[in-house]
Amino acid sequence: MPITREQKAELLAVYTEKISRAQAAYITDYRGLTVSEIADFRTELRKDTTAELEVAKNTLLGIAFQQAGWAVPSTYLEGPTAVVICYDDPGAPAKVLRAYAKKNDKVKIKGGVLGQSVLDAKGVDQMADLPGRDEIRAQVIGALQGPAQNIFGTIIAPLREIVQVLHARGEQGNQEAA
Repeated sequence: MPITREQKAELLAVYTEKISRAQAAYITDYRGLTVSEIADFRTELRKDTTAELEVAKNTLLGIAFQQAGWAVPSTYLEGPTAVVICYDDPGAPAKVLRAYAKKNDKVKIKGGVLGQSVLDAKGVDQMADLPGRDEIRAQVIGALQGPAQNIFGTIIAPLREIVQVLHARGEQGNQEAA
């Protein structure tokens, strides 16, 4: 049963709002996936990310992307289309998408949009290779702690040597007294 104009308008408003809030969107072909496989893919996305998977009509998606101010090549919106909408870290959903596409050969990555940049399938794959937000934070903290630890070690070294000399002298005095 076809959807009414009102339903299309509601869906368009929902898609436009979601895309407007997103950091990135990855577009896939899901031809041949069963409903349970799509549900499995959604579950995998929810497990590790804040991203969502939307299966939508290409016309509505095209209009929603346009209204959100995103340029998406029309070739990405051909055939059965599902879009992974990423709200936070765009790398984590790309990793989940790539892993699921490797696990299920019916999923084909068409490309994506990151801000105002259009990505092809290789670009989405490169996004999956990037470290996540937590990894980057750990690297920054490590880079900041390294010099501080070196300075602390340099300041403490002479004091440590003095303590060792005094300790050795104390042991020498104990041996002479005995």
